[in-house]
Amino acid sequence: MPHTGSNRSIPSIILAKLIFATKYLCLLIAACLLLPGHGYAADTVDVPEPMDSPGEQLSLTDCIKCHPGIVSFIEGKGMAHRDKLTCRDCHPGHPPRDSDIIPRCSRCHTGTPHFGLTNCLECHSNPHTPLEITLSRTITGPCTTCHNGQLEQLQEHPSIHTTLDCTACHTKHGYRPPCFNCHAPHLEGMANETCQDCHQPHMPLEVSYSQDTPSEYCGPCHMEVYSRLGASRAKHRNVKCAQCHATKHKTIPQCQKCHPAPHTQSILSQFDTCGKCHGIAHDLKLNKTDIRLENQAP
Repeated sequence: MPHTGSNRSIPSIILAKLIFATKYLCLLIAACLLLPGHGYAADTVDVPEPMDSPGEQLSLTDCIKCHPGIVSFIEGKGMAHRDKLTCRDCHPGHPPRDSDIIPRCSRCHTGTPHFGLTNCLECHSNPHTPLEITLSRTITGPCTTCHNGQLEQLQEHPSIHTTLDCTACHTKHGYRPPCFNCHAPHLEGMANETCQDCHQPHMPLEVSYSQDTPSEYCGPCHMEVYSRLGASRAKHRNVKCAQCHATKHKTIPQCQKCHPAPHTQSILSQFDTCGKCHGIAHDLKLNKTDIRLENQAP
């Protein structure tokens, strides 16, 4: 009886060994098929050849597919970056194959003091719109590398404007602020453009003007003189301020400019100035001749 039970278990052992052997054989065959040169794997995978040059794969028409915004910037406000360059002139390759594809501005922009400045992107924040310039309120040095004439005027003719940074007034590149942003007009209703008939913004205290400048422009600063002249009966009342004080502010003319030798030398030698007899030019002491001529005036 014991022998009978042992004989019945033999087929199960044989079957288990056969199953194990079969699995091992399958794994061995699979491993052989995956080796290079054996089986289908290496024959069916399309392995691309390495690119010799990005230019052989990418064209300028490809840029807009991934960078439509940048292409739009260039087309709209690229200026010389649009007219004289292409994308590949600045960006010769493309990641991941190529790195360091963002060029330095100095690669093209050289030869002037302005191009020697560092940190170009502080003002030219978008190289694809190079003349859209962003300015902070405390910039002077970079401005003067191009606008040195204005700097010379400010330094040679000091005023409160000399103490300001350029961008305190010029908040945008090319922007010329109205004088009335900071200064009250001489007269109500005065046009801003009129200011520069007399005052140049980078040397505002060097006042010069034409001889047809209205006397009303002078009055607000010289009210005492202006009022006295207006109340005078002398013919000077009808002469514009700029005709006597010609061309440049604070010019004091000689009486002989308009009144050549009205008296003999013997009379002139007795007096140092005309005012000894005639008083000041804005309020002349009238004699009989003056009164007679004044009465004849229309």
